Amino acid sequence: MKKCLVCLDGSKTSFRALDRALDEAGRGADVLAVTAVEALAFFDCTGTDCQQTFAAIMREPQKILAEAEEVAQQRGLAIRTRIEAGRPAETIARIARQEQCDEIILGSRGKDEVQNLLLGSVSTRLVQIAPCTVVVVR
Repeated sequence: MKKCLVCLDGSKTSFRALDRALDEAGRGADVLAVTAVEALAFFDCTGTDCQQTFAAIMREPQKILAEAEEVAQQRGLAIRTRIEAGRPAETIARIARQEQCDEIILGSRGKDEVQNLLLGSVSTRLVQIAPCTVVVVR
């Protein structure tokens, strides 16, 4: 069975990538939707304030993945979801390696256009380091 990892950040292009991944799921592929949260990589504290901060950081990724599950269900499909801490490209490549994915699908532009200008895009980096085929959706 083909394994696809789709990267979601809430952008329009990431949901176009989800559509492509769901097309693969319709042909029998196992689809894992992942949201990488860079802020969590540096999160290390305890106490009520930290719990509230953590909950606030997690709200958006949880919302994105819940929407992805809903889109899949509307098409009569099931997907797995996962939130991971870390730099997006490196995190996605690591998960793809662990899951032995055949394909990574992601949007050409994410939500953070300023970061893209300063550091380069996640898609560009993934093409360089991914352990499998990378499909960039426009």
